[in-house]
Amino acid sequence: MKGQLREIIEKYDPEILWFDGNWMNWWTHQDALDMYRYVRTLKPSILINNRVGTKQIMVGDYGTPEQTIPATGLDYAWESCMTLNGTWGYSKYDNNWKSTATVVDKLVDVASKGGNYLLNIGPDALGRIPEQTTKVFTEVGEWLEVNGESIYETD
Repeated sequence: MKGQLREIIEKYDPEILWFDGNWMNWWTHQDALDMYRYVRTLKPSILINNRVGTKQIMVGDYGTPEQTIPATGLDYAWESCMTLNGTWGYSKYDNNWKSTATVVDKLVDVASKGGNYLLNIGPDALGRIPEQTTKVFTEVGEWLEVNGESIYETD
């Protein structure tokens, strides 16, 4: 994994490294600290999410609650990770799309609590962004053109 991380950082120079996976059954707190320190030696300024850590002990620069918005926010940097429908990525069988009003409501809720709203989408098998995704994003963009001051650079 370290070799792959080195390649990603050296070749693509990302600003954020977002760990994810189902390694929690064997990954230890010491493994997490080691990986966090390793990545920091490659690029000291990179942001690393808390999923490099374990469920018991957070390691990383910010938290990533999934499919939820903390009732009062968190006392550290965080982003709510949510889907635009019911599945992560693309599923031709999932047509349970969130409405523009729901996405705006969640965006306002997250921003008002000092968080970031990470909304997961995925292209279909041909690399196309689903029409419903484009529709919602266009409408949210139109809302932000008028109301963006209430979102951008909030605490």
